[in-house]
Amino acid sequence: MVDIEQILTKYKFKYKKAFGQNFIFDDDLLDDIAEAGGADGKCVVEIGAGAGSLSRAIAKRAAALCAFEIDETLFPILGETLEGLDNVRLFSNNVLELGIETVDMLIGEPYIVIANLPYYITTPLIFLFLKSAACGSITCLVQKEVADRICATSGSDFGALSASVQAVAVPQKIRDIKSWDFTPMPEVDSTLIRLDRIEGAVLSAELDEFIKKCFAQKRKTLVNNLTTAGINKQDVTDALAKLGFAANSRAEELGAVNIRLLGESLGCVPATKAE
Repeated sequence: MVDIEQILTKYKFKYKKAFGQNFIFDDDLLDDIAEAGGADGKCVVEIGAGAGSLSRAIAKRAAALCAFEIDETLFPILGETLEGLDNVRLFSNNVLELGIETVDMLIGEPYIVIANLPYYITTPLIFLFLKSAACGSITCLVQKEVADRICATSGSDFGALSASVQAVAVPQKIRDIKSWDFTPMPEVDSTLIRLDRIEGAVLSAELDEFIKKCFAQKRKTLVNNLTTAGINKQDVTDALAKLGFAANSRAEELGAVNIRLLGESLGCVPATKAE
């Protein structure tokens, strides 16, 4: 049994708020996260290996684990906590700086993501991996309010973030996790979510931009928002009609998948291809 907290003490590790470091040490909870993410027999990517507590839970199930960590002070600690796990590759790169094409090249095979994401870069990291056809799913811990927005299908929580995720993936909430399950304890509770990518769908730059245009002003109709963005009014009205929606529809009335189909119909978004 590896006592990770004792190893952290041995190295006199100091938590860094700038890196969003909030670790989990409950073995049962960590195993639940690895199981919920579907780690068994898969190639798994972890962002923010931290002290290796979740890494160990994943590595015990996965065929391979590619773990990224940018805090160099954690590397000697990870050397001890991951000792003996020969299916782990550790990277010191910042994946947001690398870009998804380079990340995919480093991994070299289809993969899933399982991670306790730093709160301050949650959305950029999720969007990064939604751009990859090689990434089959993303299971991650996020702030509870962010999970509510990602999974919302209607109401005030449904917006550009919800639509961008749901246009290319099916989200589900797995479980809520209290702040006191983390060290140090954050100010808010978290939710474990899983995003399963829709076959053939990726969050292209064009789709991301089109969704932003659709939600530019939530109180305005889609026709008004898209016309303001320079798209022909009649084309938008005709495309909405083909999808079975009135000309005065707002973005949230369509839902994420129909917004993607609208963008494809207007030629603003590349067509989704079956894999």
